[in-house]
Amino acid sequence: MRYFELQILFAPNMCILVFYAYNIAGIAIPFAFLTFTVHRFCSIVYHTQPFFKKKRWVGICIASQWIILFVISLPFIFRNGPYCSYELWMRIYTCVLSVVVPTLINTILNILIFIHVRSSSRRINPRTTDTSINTIAQREKQERQQANRRDLALLRQMTFTFVIFITGWFPVFLVFIISYFININSTILAAFAMLSQLCILSIIINLFIRNHELKEYLLNKIRQVIRF
Repeated sequence: MRYFELQILFAPNMCILVFYAYNIAGIAIPFAFLTFTVHRFCSIVYHTQPFFKKKRWVGICIASQWIILFVISLPFIFRNGPYCSYELWMRIYTCVLSVVVPTLINTILNILIFIHVRSSSRRINPRTTDTSINTIAQREKQERQQANRRDLALLRQMTFTFVIFITGWFPVFLVFIISYFININSTILAAFAMLSQLCILSIIINLFIRNHELKEYLLNKIRQVIRF
C-alpha cells in the first residue's frame, strides 16, 4: 500500500474500498489453498457420500470461499478513524488471516487426511472361501490403495505449494507490521516483494512440471510452431 498516494488519488470514502479490496486480495490465495484442503478432506474422509463427488460440492466450496472473504474483510468497511491511514490493527488483521489462520486449519486437516489414508491403507479385508468374492475384494483393495497413494501424493504436493507461498508472503506482511514502528529502507521492501513474486513464479513452474497433460499439450504446440 506504500505505492498508493491515497489522499491524492482517492476521496476518504474510496480509501475504505481500497483497503477493503486490499485485504481481500491479500487473503484470497491462502483461502484458496484452504478451500482446496476442505474439499479434499471431505472427498477423502467421506468418500462413501455421493454428494462430495459432485460438481455441486465444488461450486459450494468456491462460493463459500468468496463469501467468507467478503464477510471477514468487513471490519475494513465498518471502522472509525482516518480512512486513508493503514492502521496497525489492519496490518495485523491481514497478516493473521493470510498466514496464521490458513496455516493452522490446513495443518489440522492435512494431518487428519494423512491419518485417514494411512489407516485405510492398512485395513485388511475379510477373507472368505468364495473365490469370486475374494477376487472382487482383492481388486477393490488394490484400487483403494492406488487411490490412497494418489491422495498422499496430492497432499504432499499441495502442502509443499502452500509452504512455498507462506515462505514468500509472510515476510511481506511482517515487514508491513514492523514498518508501522520504524522506517524501513525501500530497498529492503523491494527485496521482500521480489521474494514473494519469486515464490509465486516457483509455484507456477512446479505446477507446470507436475501437470503432465498440460506440459505435453504445450510442448506439442511449441513443436508445431517450430515446424512452421
